[in-house]
Amino acid sequence: MSEDWDRARYEREKRNFVESRLLLRAIYFHTVLIFLATWLAGWFCSYMLLRTGMASMPLRYALSFGFSYLVFMLCVRVWADTLRVARPGEGSGATDLLDVTDFASAGGGEGCLIAVAAFALGLVVAALFAATGGLPLLLEAAFEVVFAGVIVRRISGKRRVGDWAETLLRNTWRHAAVALIVLVSLAAWLQARAPDTRTFAQAVHVLMSK
Repeated sequence: MSEDWDRARYEREKRNFVESRLLLRAIYFHTVLIFLATWLAGWFCSYMLLRTGMASMPLRYALSFGFSYLVFMLCVRVWADTLRVARPGEGSGATDLLDVTDFASAGGGEGCLIAVAAFALGLVVAALFAATGGLPLLLEAAFEVVFAGVIVRRISGKRRVGDWAETLLRNTWRHAAVALIVLVSLAAWLQARAPDTRTFAQAVHVLMSK
């Protein structure tokens, strides 16, 4: 894209892009998959840290959250590429679903339950994110990907469209900070009440049995 835009056209094109993509029927399902992949990445990281002997839930969850946030940004970047040719009212073609591996070597039935539970959690998180106005924020980052290379003329100088990572970070860091504080605080409270436990499930089980 070699044409130049002024600031007004940049804002108009971004608004039109966001509004048109919000009409896509599959856009909300895509968001669920993004948060599902994000949650699975955090869960896997926490599992591996636990295997290495890190018993502190707050520290383990904080590190896992940081890793999952990086995965979240990667997922948004990949997702943004699929919006280049999408049109309102159309699907996005084949959708790849993630497999959930049962690292505890449980039976196949339990593995299916874990997969369903993981998808349900991704659905809940995506719904909360959308309810707080988060989806347009993701689409603003996608806009930077789709129109990368366009020059925007400003009074202060020219800017090249395409800095999706900065846009995504600016739009989502508050959501991430709140989620991190809640997660770490909850983990710290649970482990303080049940100091001999190392996982969320163990702590909840101990507290409920008292």
